[in-house]
Amino acid sequence: MTCFAFPFILFILVPHTISLGSCSSFTFSICWKISNNSLFGSWSEGHLWLNATKLKSIWREDTFSSLTVATTVEHKLTLQYGVMVRKWIFSIFPGSHSIEFRSIHKPDQQPINSTLEALELFSTNEVFACENSTLYLYQDPDFILMLGHTVRYPLTLESRSTSMLLVSWKEKMQSPTAPVPVHSVSLYHSEMKAYAALSVDSTHSNHYRFTALESCSSYAACVEMAGSHSLTCLSTITDPEVPRHFQVTLWNSSSVTVSWDCPDNRKFSFFLVTVLYLNGTNHVLEERSFRHTLDTFVFSQSDLPPCSRVKFGLQTVCQAGTEARHSRMVLINGNTVHSEIEKLWQTSSGPDNYTLSWVVRNTSSISVFRIYHQGALHYTTLLTSHTVASLLPCSQYSARVEALCGDSVVMSSKTVRTRTGPRGVSELRYRPEDSTALWIGGTGQGVAFQYQLSYDNGSTIQQGRLMEALLRLPGLIEGARYALDVWEECDGEWSADPALVCFDGVDVSVNAHVLPVASTLKPNEDQVLAFVVPWLMVLDPKTEPWSELKRIYEKLLEELLKEYPIKTRVELVAFKELEGESKTKITFQGFDASITDADLPLPPGEQLDHIQSLQPPNITVKDGIIYWDDPDECATPDLNRCDANSLCVNTLNSYTCVCQHGFYDVGPAFVPPPTPASHPVCYEKGMFTQCLDRSMAGGIAKAFLIGYFGGDVMVVLNEGRCAIEESETLYHFRVLRKPSQCGTIRLVNRTHIEFRNTLTVTLSKERTITRRDLKVIWKCIYPRNYVRNTQINVDMEWITSHSVVEYNSSHELGLGMTMYSDDSFSYGYRDSIALHLSDVLFFEVALLTNNTFASEVLLEVISCWATESPDPQDETKGFFLLDGCPVDSTFHWLSVNGVSQRSRFSIHMFTMPKELPIYMHCLARICSHDEDCTTNCTTQRLSKRSTAKWDPYIKVAVVVSAGPLMVIPEAAPGTKLSNWNEALTMIYIVGGTMGVLMLTMLGVSATKAIMNYYERAWLQ
Repeated sequence: MTCFAFPFILFILVPHTISLGSCSSFTFSICWKISNNSLFGSWSEGHLWLNATKLKSIWREDTFSSLTVATTVEHKLTLQYGVMVRKWIFSIFPGSHSIEFRSIHKPDQQPINSTLEALELFSTNEVFACENSTLYLYQDPDFILMLGHTVRYPLTLESRSTSMLLVSWKEKMQSPTAPVPVHSVSLYHSEMKAYAALSVDSTHSNHYRFTALESCSSYAACVEMAGSHSLTCLSTITDPEVPRHFQVTLWNSSSVTVSWDCPDNRKFSFFLVTVLYLNGTNHVLEERSFRHTLDTFVFSQSDLPPCSRVKFGLQTVCQAGTEARHSRMVLINGNTVHSEIEKLWQTSSGPDNYTLSWVVRNTSSISVFRIYHQGALHYTTLLTSHTVASLLPCSQYSARVEALCGDSVVMSSKTVRTRTGPRGVSELRYRPEDSTALWIGGTGQGVAFQYQLSYDNGSTIQQGRLMEALLRLPGLIEGARYALDVWEECDGEWSADPALVCFDGVDVSVNAHVLPVASTLKPNEDQVLAFVVPWLMVLDPKTEPWSELKRIYEKLLEELLKEYPIKTRVELVAFKELEGESKTKITFQGFDASITDADLPLPPGEQLDHIQSLQPPNITVKDGIIYWDDPDECATPDLNRCDANSLCVNTLNSYTCVCQHGFYDVGPAFVPPPTPASHPVCYEKGMFTQCLDRSMAGGIAKAFLIGYFGGDVMVVLNEGRCAIEESETLYHFRVLRKPSQCGTIRLVNRTHIEFRNTLTVTLSKERTITRRDLKVIWKCIYPRNYVRNTQINVDMEWITSHSVVEYNSSHELGLGMTMYSDDSFSYGYRDSIALHLSDVLFFEVALLTNNTFASEVLLEVISCWATESPDPQDETKGFFLLDGCPVDSTFHWLSVNGVSQRSRFSIHMFTMPKELPIYMHCLARICSHDEDCTTNCTTQRLSKRSTAKWDPYIKVAVVVSAGPLMVIPEAAPGTKLSNWNEALTMIYIVGGTMGVLMLTMLGVSATKAIMNYYERAWLQ
């Protein structure tokens, strides 16, 4: 138990000290009791005021009534009892554990007999609001007035709003056979300098919701629990209303004026205006708050620096004593909307260019626009449109436009995805030797060709989509006139004008068949085979999964035809969903594999007969169509283990996984290897990073680089100081976490260590005319105190002026820890401060989202410790929170940890072995709203300087620190520390004693002088 003293000083400057025991977590109240036959019985001649508010209506006959009082503020208590009037002025200071009184009436420390008889009504299990450290302000058999506290205050304000208060209380233990207790609840409203009864009710529950209340108003919520001898009242206020019609009324380059309407009931203490200074990407650079107490409801922020961008926030504040309630903040744009790029879009494109346009509401503050292509500065202009040229066809790019004020102040920035169009088909021709159409077209990712073959009368024979600039046309009518349209497209969206060639057909097939005129006939249907699978396969032919799926099914069909007399090569023609059925029809064609310089189709009927003769399981042939009867493993997640970045593909009696479009398998480079090894590990662009305990690894897909550049590439890791490994599909590396090896760059700040490895990608000289270099930077960031805890961030940027690619970038979240002087969390420590061992520290660890995307993430404080240096990894650590659980007896949570974006707690001050300044550190983690961030603590506790270990693999963890704190040591045993109040008391005592002695001496001298005068007069 920690004992302390509550001194009170009488108005007549006679000091006195009373020991009031322990109060680790206490609530102060004033308590009073009126007997039946007292003058207070009818309240006709007796009155009690607290802070000029009459407590006349809050009482029960022969029952102790109590009302909570706030700390750290001055209270005025007045008692009128008949013709007698007494006044007390007192303040309660929890930080220094003291109560200061100013009165000519000294409180009693001990109860009189009649008071003792009244207090004997309370059992040991019953809570009395003034049960500890009681000061008796007035006592007689008819009326008792006290001030005291309790560490087990029964009432709790669970929640509140502008019109509601929810109060709960702790019920006494009841026998199972006892009747259900009935509690009396009442609510009093402070108006016209008096508490007036607003409602009275009863309930069987242990909580009650008071509704239909006024906002920003003072109330006393009272509960008389069943079987108790006291009416316990909790004084509080409701939340204020949100200010209305908050708007900008005037602005110019150096000032902004805002106005608003006050709440409907016109109740408020003041308004809090917050000015947010933003950068060009709307991140908060500085935040300033102003108390607005005027009745004009107009606020002006003047003398703004040139090129400033500001937003305004407004809150209504209601304050009663130390209790302050803030409304929801209303945010408006100050002057940001006038210089903001409202819209940015691509207006047109060509095979080697794209054009941007944008809109700005007011250009008076804009000096120039910067256009960035792939992250690199491309051009500056005063216009609101620009064309970027000299690009590759059918390519996607990133463009950004910045609006600048002055020389370099970014006022606004917007980014848009752009693309170039197809180059178009040229030199389209028909080669009669092998009945093949050829042309010249574009290359690269996303490039495809659409074609349509028709008779010269316009009727369509076949149409389709190709990935290469070649179309074989077997089975044409010898000498018939045909028309072929071919056009190039990008990703199935952007198309060029079609090219047309007319020609006379040549039949080069072994078994020539005349193509009928019917427009519904599928391409070469008499030379293709079809089989139907009992599941849907909806895939875009332009994507990588299509190619992989095509390869899988061609291999399966070739396996079915491996015993066919002629060695067969299978090519898939198309996938089609059957209308009204959950089935897919797959068409394919078999060719003679022994002929390599031409495509010689094989007779479909003979192939069908061969497959039917094999009688393979789960396969039947009916009406010239192969039916595949196999369970759909991909329809049930329990039957397959394909991850979110891969697609499940059914195969005969099994399944396989293929990476989705834009994703590549990086499993062969992973450590440890994935399980099962047959399943791919799919990463976008094949780009991955592994930050392990002792090594780092990374990689990127070869196909992505080759497709992006349109040719072969050369790669160099860390300027050639480290070898890069090359597999069939990947460029990858694995290096030890040592800066001296392989040229790894090491960056260190106060909280983290960052390791960088750089891969330079260069277009091969012999394959290109122009040359661009790409730099890929892999980062592994380790918190200094938990070197195993990693946060992966991969960025791509161009090292030349042509372009920059940003990939897998993330928003930055800030965390901060602040220490406060009391539980109001109003005044935080900003400089080093000296504290006593008896002082209490109040901590707040908060997530600073700046109103960005992370509004739904949560914060959990995992561990907190103290060191005698700024380094969190100091050799000597004193833990007071470990793994989310307190390990110090004075640690108290003041909010629930892990359910919001901040956590609050308190702890008593302490010393460390070296008695040096103390620094506080906390490890906190960020988790999403659907994660469980709370911790169930056991009863095990450790000492404050215990050594312990925790799980180093904590997701997205950050260390925050604060300090230093100097500790004023306690006095040695048997001595007492010097204290100015005590010294002042001694001065008063000594001065008073000397004054009394001097007055006595003067009195004696005056008496002797008078006696001598009368004696001489008598003698004369």
